[in-house]
Amino acid sequence: MTLRRTLSVVSAVALATGLAACSASGTGEDTLVISASATPHVEILEHVRQSGALGDVVLDIKPVTGEVDPNELLEAGDVDANFFQHHPYLADWQQQKGVDNLESVAAVHLEPLGLYSNKIAAVADLKDGDTIALPKDTTNFARALYLLESAGLLELDKPLSEADIATVTAANIVSNPKNLRFVELERAQLARTVDDPAITASVVNSNYALEAGLNPADDSIVRESVDNNPFENILVVRSEDASDPAVTALADALESPEVAAWIAENYDGAVVPVHEVGA
Repeated sequence: MTLRRTLSVVSAVALATGLAACSASGTGEDTLVISASATPHVEILEHVRQSGALGDVVLDIKPVTGEVDPNELLEAGDVDANFFQHHPYLADWQQQKGVDNLESVAAVHLEPLGLYSNKIAAVADLKDGDTIALPKDTTNFARALYLLESAGLLELDKPLSEADIATVTAANIVSNPKNLRFVELERAQLARTVDDPAITASVVNSNYALEAGLNPADDSIVRESVDNNPFENILVVRSEDASDPAVTALADALESPEVAAWIAENYDGAVVPVHEVGA
């Protein structure tokens, strides 16, 4: 990796204030440029940056905004890493794009899916033909179907443990006793649909639920189990950079017991660390 270099004074200011370091020519600390979703990914990275666990490595954090695809930025070399996705999403993205040069170097946390509604209080209140909004992307759509199956609303033709999640579609539903209808939307839009009169309930990722002011532990009708859950959120880099010392330092920090404890303390079960919590 040709890591950006930044002046020592700029690095110190960045670490102290939480501002992204400015790239500059010359010698100084390594700066790792990383794109990340606002909640909880940027928050976790900010904690790591301020903890001092990275030594001389400075994080230049670029929050994901709009329609920018963080994997495209990474694959093109515009950033050094990203932190926003889970393993099945990355695998499906690379298969669709015909690339294989991105890889996970750390698994950090889970964001359990939840079913939310302002119209019903329990799955038993769903009526025949009601509409449920689901994530549009392939892997999270399939994940949402398995969430509905766990609530007894659907039956799929194979268990999650045996499924190729990238190939599961509505065609895999073998039983839908309430004749539920599905509308597919971008993940960032789903939290807003709980107020849509045409939609009875919506499946929302915990990060977007938190951003919308929803408490996954209290407000969801059904929540995804964290046991044997394959949807760990991961730190991703280009394969050629996987052993770079700056990447290794960040990966080690994100998988540390200290960060696991911080996640557990700050998200009250809405975001769940995948590693053992430290003292």
